[in-house]
Amino acid sequence: MSTTQKIAVITGANRGLGRAYALHLAQAGVDVVVTYRSNRDEAEEVASAVTDQGRSSVALRLDTSVVNTFADFAEQLGTELQARWGRTTFDFLVNNAGTDLTAPFAETTEKDFDDLVDVHLKGVYFLTQTLLPALADGGANVNVPSGLTRFAAP
Repeated sequence: MSTTQKIAVITGANRGLGRAYALHLAQAGVDVVVTYRSNRDEAEEVASAVTDQGRSSVALRLDTSVVNTFADFAEQLGTELQARWGRTTFDFLVNNAGTDLTAPFAETTEKDFDDLVDVHLKGVYFLTQTLLPALADGGANVNVPSGLTRFAAP
């Protein structure tokens, strides 16, 4: 197991932009931890596609809107890093997970708004904070908007 092998953790990597990031990074020689909230089959397909490119990959469940689960996720990630790569750190954290809101502006509830903030701001902040000790020296954190920014709703 080499400590020079680059590893990326990508939130929401089971589809959309996250999937594209995972496959692109694998093509560039980076191993990938694929996270998903609810569709394990999609995540496993992405992990398999990464493996098909000669890289190592694992799919782990993570709901980025539930901050009190981040410590358990970090522990599970640490276990996988040690078992698969023989190390306790990773190199890149790509905060990509996103959700949308389909309610019109005038009908958006406080809960709707809180759900958006929990995924797109609060979750990003506290997941990064939680995983920071495992981010390798010289590593990078990239926060990207959801592909949903391409669409506009009334």
